[in-house]
Amino acid sequence: MRHSRQFSIYLALLMFLAMWILYGWNYWNGDREGYELYYHTRDTLASWGGEIGYGYLNIVASQSGLSYQGFQILISFITLALVFRYIIKRTISPFFSFVMYAVCFFPLDFVLMRNFLAFAIFLQGMLILFEDKPYSKLKYSALILLAATIHQSSLMYIVFVFMPLNRVVPLRSFFLIFILFISSYTLVRFSLPLPEGVAKHFDYYNTSLRSSFANVSVHLVSLLLIALAVFAERKSLCKIECFSSRDKELVFILNLNLFSLFFLVLYFESEIFVRLLRSILFFSILHCVNSLFLLRRTYLFLATFILVFATYLVFFFLVPVAGNSVIPLFNRNLIFN
Repeated sequence: MRHSRQFSIYLALLMFLAMWILYGWNYWNGDREGYELYYHTRDTLASWGGEIGYGYLNIVASQSGLSYQGFQILISFITLALVFRYIIKRTISPFFSFVMYAVCFFPLDFVLMRNFLAFAIFLQGMLILFEDKPYSKLKYSALILLAATIHQSSLMYIVFVFMPLNRVVPLRSFFLIFILFISSYTLVRFSLPLPEGVAKHFDYYNTSLRSSFANVSVHLVSLLLIALAVFAERKSLCKIECFSSRDKELVFILNLNLFSLFFLVLYFESEIFVRLLRSILFFSILHCVNSLFLLRRTYLFLATFILVFATYLVFFFLVPVAGNSVIPLFNRNLIFN
């Protein structure tokens, strides 16, 4: 088992290097021109608004004489290394997990450069939360604030600081709080207008009731199926405090999915928040991949979950923008072309 995991890590490292070449030496994608323009023209922290962390990186690199391509090579290495670190620490088969990530997420993530880096930092916070050591939640909060200086949407992940780490959140209390939250949010939202800057940003990623309800439906279905997978393995999970690593894993993925329900209201605000659903599916799919390598009776169910949501991620997120993401990932590369 130990040797097979070491071999899996070696193969995952080769995947990492291949993805770094594809990302770092890519010279055009849907967002590349905008990022490069900002790199050369935004030369003060004030011009970056609240995302001063990413602005600081740009300013330091630009003033040091680094070309934008060199900056992209550096940021791509840091980002992929953080994702690689998370997968190595949290998966049984790093190679297979990395393959799933490469197929379902990476071809869009590399285009969303700021969001990708912020998500990679968020993953380090999730590692800290899972370890549940002294000051874990404080350290997690600090990393979320750091990620928010790269991409402000990362602030949404602060909700996970409230989830218990060694037991399943009491379901009755949770859903009572959730209903109160939905009611309060709706009341405030219809009573007070959004700040002008936020409203303009939301309008840029406009949404419709149809797409909003579709996103909510997919989110709820994924939660239901993960809950079924968890309780099929450990029916008594709600009644115990968890000390074994496997029980902690089951509690963690279930609580994470439950607390992600607080994102549902955002799907009615702007289409951009569907990226939060991608983040939750990242954890859910990796959990199911992990579970396939353990002795159990639910292999078919887990494989079906992976297949269904991998297909959803590919056809909903990747196929519609393939001309700006998947295709240039391979044919707009300085090494290959």
